[in-house]
Amino acid sequence: MYDVAVIGAGPAGLAAAISASKNGSSVVIIEREPELGGILKQCIHDGFGIIHFRKRLTGPEYAEIFIEELLKTDVHVLTSTFLLDVRREQGFFTLTLQNEKGIFSIRSKTIVLATGCRERTSRQVFIHGERPAGIMTAGTAQRFVNMMGLLPFRRCVVLGSGDIGLIMARRLTIEGAKVIGVYEIKFEPAGLLRNVSQCLHDFNIPLYLSHTVSKVFGKNRVEKVEVVRVDRNLSFVAGSERTIECDGLLLAVGLIPENELAERLSLQIDQVTNGPFVDQYFMGTVEGVFSCGNSLHVHDLVDYVTWTGFEAGKWASEYAKGKLKVQKRVPLKFDSSLQYCVPQMLSFPLTGKVRIYFRTKTKLVNAQIAVSQAGQELVSKKFKILRPQQIEFIDVTPRFEDEPLEMSLKHVSSLDEREQPFKSLVCIVCPKGCEIELYGDASNPIFRGYSCEKGLEFAKQDIINPRRVLCTTVLTKDARLLPVRTDREIPLESFEKVMNRVKSIVVKKTVRRGEVIVENIENTNANLVATATLYNLSGGRTNVEARLER
Repeated sequence: MYDVAVIGAGPAGLAAAISASKNGSSVVIIEREPELGGILKQCIHDGFGIIHFRKRLTGPEYAEIFIEELLKTDVHVLTSTFLLDVRREQGFFTLTLQNEKGIFSIRSKTIVLATGCRERTSRQVFIHGERPAGIMTAGTAQRFVNMMGLLPFRRCVVLGSGDIGLIMARRLTIEGAKVIGVYEIKFEPAGLLRNVSQCLHDFNIPLYLSHTVSKVFGKNRVEKVEVVRVDRNLSFVAGSERTIECDGLLLAVGLIPENELAERLSLQIDQVTNGPFVDQYFMGTVEGVFSCGNSLHVHDLVDYVTWTGFEAGKWASEYAKGKLKVQKRVPLKFDSSLQYCVPQMLSFPLTGKVRIYFRTKTKLVNAQIAVSQAGQELVSKKFKILRPQQIEFIDVTPRFEDEPLEMSLKHVSSLDEREQPFKSLVCIVCPKGCEIELYGDASNPIFRGYSCEKGLEFAKQDIINPRRVLCTTVLTKDARLLPVRTDREIPLESFEKVMNRVKSIVVKKTVRRGEVIVENIENTNANLVATATLYNLSGGRTNVEARLER
């Protein structure tokens, strides 16, 4: 009998298992893939850990730090293990599992769902045409390129401007493919502005807003697609159709929380987030079942995913010990300016501060969000800008038992009328993604819109000599790919020559995360370093198995 069973070993699951174990509970973590880390294994780009670690890590680096922390605990790790069934009986949960040892059952007092999310497919966006090869989701393409070393197409169109699609548009370009354009049906990008900037603008990839793909042509392989402009009602504009020759269509049309298990356990599902309704303890409408990460609602930052995992693991542990008892629940209310809030309900008795995540329906400038209870304002928070693409949060300490919290837009104002900037850029120093505008003379510009000195320095450097960290992969002697990056930013104009050098590298020995693969690569003053640890090349074991033996 375990106190806590964590389903899924991505960033949320790892955090939940670590948190519950450190809180003194017996924990098992169940992962269907051979390796821990979830989707982070194939996310070789940087930008992870900006909040949690105060630095930009790649996905493999971020995951490996938590995997190493997990393996220091007493958590029972089950990889390559499938959950066949789960049911609640006599106050605990019975989980039926299958792996190489056969079919077996375990019992747990609580369950933490950390199953992540999945991508919408072409069938879910109703594209007309045949089903030729060359149509795939951005995540599938990411796995092909970053983990298998395969380039799925040479000339492609990207449908949708979700973050994974933007990131893969850049990745494919770096690897030598031609990305003809990104087509977004809405009138603004679906992904974060900093990703639009560093993934599209950096590589001159055009973004077509209010456009979509209406048809696919080709029987064996994609040969061309038809794109069309849409109006504000998302209806096709007659006469705007045009065809584009290509051999691939990349889909980045949204993510959906993976909640088959939540539905099987009869949890109430929020029709907006597509994740379970939860309280401030991340417990759903069935006692003892907790949810976190992207299975709860789709996050734009892994740091927030990790935080929800830590919280869900801690409170699952407390519940297993009998220290968390819920007597009453009331809904968390919000006004029409917000898409949703998480948590969706408040449980009593209260235990202190509550963090509320939210998204707005539209872009709001100079906004103020207030939280009140029983007619009394408890807290308000000002935001320079709120965007639907970006999750924000507000912390509040409720004062009254049994009374619901209410969130509302207290104040919003429009931008000041002023001269138009001659150039604008998006800062990528931190998650805020400040829109920095340049005014006056190009030889001596005035910068507006930055919120810190680092942002100002970034803007000054970026207009003269844009520099970025290059993230890619190199071959190893057993044909596995090793994710690598430059240990500092290099000029964008040097990416091509560095990639030509990268393609000739074959790693022939075991390497550890952070180890230098090539010093001063192509005279950029940057070293090429490993962003993951590879144990025992050609040894036939997974990294988890090798780590457990050490």
